[in-house]
Amino acid sequence: MKRFLAVTILIAVATLFSGCTGMNSKADTMDYKVFAAPAKLNKKGSIEISGTDFKPGANIVLIFNSSDGIKSDLSGSLKPAPVADAKGNWKTTWGYGRMVKKKIIKAGIYKIDVVNDDYETLTSVSVAFVK
Repeated sequence: MKRFLAVTILIAVATLFSGCTGMNSKADTMDYKVFAAPAKLNKKGSIEISGTDFKPGANIVLIFNSSDGIKSDLSGSLKPAPVADAKGNWKTTWGYGRMVKKKIIKAGIYKIDVVNDDYETLTSVSVAFVK
Protein backbone atom coordinates (compact mmCIF):
# COMPACT_ATOMS: atom_id res chain seq x y z
CA MET A 1 0.00 0.00 0.00
CA LYS A 2 2.89 2.41 0.80
CA ARG A 3 4.48 1.73 -2.59
CA PHE A 4 1.16 2.39 -4.37
CA LEU A 5 0.73 5.66 -2.46
CA ALA A 6 4.32 6.76 -3.24
CA VAL A 7 3.86 6.05 -6.98
CA THR A 8 0.52 7.88 -6.97
CA ILE A 9 2.11 10.92 -5.31
CA LEU A 10 5.00 10.90 -7.82
CA ILE A 11 2.56 10.79 -10.75
CA ALA A 12 0.52 13.62 -9.24
CA VAL A 13 3.62 15.78 -8.70
CA ALA A 14 4.92 15.07 -12.21
CA THR A 15 1.54 15.98 -13.68
CA LEU A 16 1.40 19.18 -11.66
CA PHE A 17 4.89 20.30 -12.64
CA SER A 18 4.57 19.41 -16.32
CA GLY A 19 2.19 22.33 -16.73
CA CYS A 20 4.53 24.87 -15.12
CA THR A 21 6.32 27.45 -17.23
CA GLY A 22 9.74 26.32 -16.00
CA MET A 23 9.46 22.90 -17.60
CA ASN A 24 10.58 22.21 -21.15
CA SER A 25 7.87 22.13 -23.78
CA LYS A 26 7.99 19.70 -26.69
CA ALA A 27 9.42 22.52 -28.85
CA ASP A 28 12.28 23.00 -26.37
CA THR A 29 13.34 19.37 -26.59
CA MET A 30 13.43 19.07 -30.39
CA ASP A 31 16.82 18.80 -32.06
CA TYR A 32 16.52 21.57 -34.66
CA LYS A 33 19.53 22.39 -36.79
CA VAL A 34 20.07 25.82 -38.39
CA PHE A 35 22.97 26.86 -40.59
CA ALA A 36 24.32 30.26 -41.66
CA ALA A 37 27.75 30.99 -43.11
CA PRO A 38 29.84 34.01 -42.07
CA ALA A 39 28.82 37.15 -43.97
CA LYS A 40 30.75 40.11 -45.37
CA LEU A 41 29.87 43.60 -44.16
CA ASN A 42 28.30 44.75 -47.42
CA LYS A 43 25.53 47.29 -48.04
CA LYS A 44 24.08 44.90 -50.64
CA GLY A 45 24.84 41.72 -48.72
CA SER A 46 22.76 38.60 -48.38
CA ILE A 47 23.26 35.15 -46.89
CA GLU A 48 21.49 31.84 -47.03
CA ILE A 49 20.02 30.49 -43.80
CA SER A 50 18.64 26.97 -43.67
CA GLY A 51 17.27 24.51 -41.17
CA THR A 52 16.53 20.82 -40.80
CA ASP A 53 14.47 18.59 -38.50
CA PHE A 54 11.54 21.03 -38.17
CA LYS A 55 7.87 20.06 -38.14
CA PRO A 56 6.74 19.61 -41.78
CA GLY A 57 4.71 22.61 -42.94
CA ALA A 58 5.83 24.81 -40.05
CA ASN A 59 6.16 28.53 -40.73
CA ILE A 60 9.54 29.77 -39.56
CA VAL A 61 10.14 33.30 -38.24
CA LEU A 62 13.67 34.67 -37.84
CA ILE A 63 14.38 37.32 -35.20
CA PHE A 64 17.66 39.27 -35.39
CA ASN A 65 19.22 40.34 -32.06
CA SER A 66 21.25 43.55 -32.37
CA SER A 67 24.16 44.35 -30.10
CA ASP A 68 22.07 46.95 -28.24
CA GLY A 69 19.36 44.41 -27.37
CA ILE A 70 16.83 45.38 -30.05
CA LYS A 71 15.04 42.46 -31.72
CA SER A 72 13.96 42.69 -35.36
CA ASP A 73 11.59 40.36 -37.21
CA LEU A 74 13.35 39.58 -40.50
CA SER A 75 10.23 38.39 -42.34
CA GLY A 76 10.22 41.38 -44.70
CA SER A 77 13.79 40.73 -45.88
CA LEU A 78 13.63 36.94 -46.39
CA LYS A 79 13.15 35.38 -49.81
CA PRO A 80 11.35 33.04 -49.92
CA ALA A 81 9.45 33.05 -46.64
CA PRO A 82 10.82 30.04 -44.73
CA VAL A 83 8.39 27.13 -44.46
CA ALA A 84 9.49 23.60 -43.56
CA ASP A 85 8.94 21.12 -46.41
CA ALA A 86 7.57 17.58 -46.05
CA LYS A 87 10.92 16.44 -44.61
CA GLY A 88 11.18 19.36 -42.16
CA ASN A 89 13.82 21.27 -44.15
CA TRP A 90 13.71 24.96 -45.08
CA LYS A 91 15.98 27.48 -46.77
CA THR A 92 15.80 31.24 -47.25
CA THR A 93 18.01 34.15 -48.23
CA TRP A 94 18.29 37.14 -45.92
CA GLY A 95 19.13 40.48 -47.52
CA TYR A 96 20.90 42.20 -44.61
CA GLY A 97 22.45 45.13 -46.52
CA ARG A 98 19.98 47.70 -45.18
CA MET A 99 21.06 46.88 -41.60
CA VAL A 100 24.73 47.36 -42.56
CA LYS A 101 23.88 50.65 -44.27
CA LYS A 102 22.09 51.88 -41.11
CA LYS A 103 25.03 50.66 -38.98
CA ILE A 104 22.85 48.24 -37.03
CA ILE A 105 25.22 45.47 -38.11
CA LYS A 106 28.95 46.01 -37.60
CA ALA A 107 31.79 43.49 -37.54
CA GLY A 108 31.01 40.86 -34.93
CA ILE A 109 28.81 37.92 -34.07
CA TYR A 110 25.04 38.25 -33.81
CA LYS A 111 22.32 35.83 -32.77
CA ILE A 112 19.24 35.05 -34.83
CA ASP A 113 16.39 33.37 -32.98
CA VAL A 114 14.31 30.85 -34.89
CA VAL A 115 10.73 31.01 -33.64
CA ASN A 116 7.34 29.60 -34.57
CA ASP A 117 4.13 31.48 -35.46
CA ASP A 118 3.50 32.12 -31.76
CA TYR A 119 7.00 33.61 -31.35
CA GLU A 120 8.12 30.73 -29.14
CA THR A 121 11.87 30.26 -29.54
CA LEU A 122 12.73 26.93 -31.16
CA THR A 123 16.48 27.43 -31.50
CA SER A 124 18.99 30.07 -32.54
CA VAL A 125 21.97 30.47 -34.82
CA SER A 126 24.99 32.77 -34.62
CA VAL A 127 26.07 34.71 -37.67
CA ALA A 128 29.52 36.30 -37.92
CA PHE A 129 29.85 39.51 -39.93
CA VAL A 130 33.39 40.23 -41.12
CA LYS A 131 35.05 43.10 -42.97
